[in-house]
Amino acid sequence: MHPWGTCAIYCAIRTDSYTADMPILFRWIFFSCLSRAAGTLIALLALFSIIELFDKSRYLGKSMNAHQLAEYILLKMPFMMTEFMPVIMLIAVSIYIAEISHHHEVVAMRAAGLGLKTVMLPVLTVGMLGTLLGLAISQWVTPQTNVRLDQMERVFIQHQAETKQGIQWIKDGERFFRLEPLAHNTFKWMMLQTDTKGAWLQRIDASHATYHQGAWQLQDVHISAPDAREGMQLRYQESMQITTSLSPDTADPPSPRHMALQELYQYADDLKRAGLNNTGFIFEFHHKIAVPASCVIMVLLAVALCMNMGSRIAAASWGLITAITLGLLFYVLSNASGLLATGERMPAAYAAWLPLLFFGGLTGFLLIHREGN
Repeated sequence: MHPWGTCAIYCAIRTDSYTADMPILFRWIFFSCLSRAAGTLIALLALFSIIELFDKSRYLGKSMNAHQLAEYILLKMPFMMTEFMPVIMLIAVSIYIAEISHHHEVVAMRAAGLGLKTVMLPVLTVGMLGTLLGLAISQWVTPQTNVRLDQMERVFIQHQAETKQGIQWIKDGERFFRLEPLAHNTFKWMMLQTDTKGAWLQRIDASHATYHQGAWQLQDVHISAPDAREGMQLRYQESMQITTSLSPDTADPPSPRHMALQELYQYADDLKRAGLNNTGFIFEFHHKIAVPASCVIMVLLAVALCMNMGSRIAAASWGLITAITLGLLFYVLSNASGLLATGERMPAAYAAWLPLLFFGGLTGFLLIHREGN
């Protein structure tokens, strides 16, 4: 099969109808890469399902039944697809490039005077499809599946209450409420009020707060507000009442994992205008774009690593091993960048794009070096 493929490619690209035959070569490379990407995706999901099945089977008959275990694994698949899509593209294209290098298809292309761009165009198209698929899943699928997935994690695995509450941020018009649970349904309470442009108008802090009949009952209240003459005006009241329909049960703490791109952007912007920390939301917004966009870089990296002129198995094997190693390194770096952002050791937006910038630079260097040879 492969010797015939080599001969067919060589004959096609050496004929006088070279321009007309290029779509044939494009389709051959495109669908070959696409089929291997689909196969790699299926293999990865199958491997993930087996690992999760063995890992979570210890909860069967205790806190989880067979139907819930199957639901948990299915719900986690969209998240795994988006996180591993660049790695899938890197491995799939590396396998294909190693195959055509080993069976002399690359030699035929080079002999006809074709450079890297002959392979790069269909490969880039596959990378773009991976990017679009990753963006679509992270935009319309994972925000919904992550809600149920996190609920199942709390209830069936961590054995916490289904409606467990932590620190909450609740928005009511131009007012932001921060609720920190204390004992006996009381909260450490803060309200920040802004105007329509996000300018700070007033901040109210209470050491103890309870919600009853549509109003917050506050104790030990400190009120601060900007003042044109004094800079800051401070007041203290023993008690105070704030009327609002937003109770502690109004909403769970907002999670960036549960938001689509436009929701993340809007919420991060609201927090910024209010002078509050929006690091987690900024990172998740850029992460949702940067990870799928890395598919384009990864397919080019596969070309740079695995394309060679010989048929030596050792060269192809080392290229595949290097591709798998770099794919795992990308996944680790992608997760580590989130820790850098939350630890405020690096700006959130830069941390989200750091893996792509690193691997983009490495890919560019390898491609220039290979084309120079």
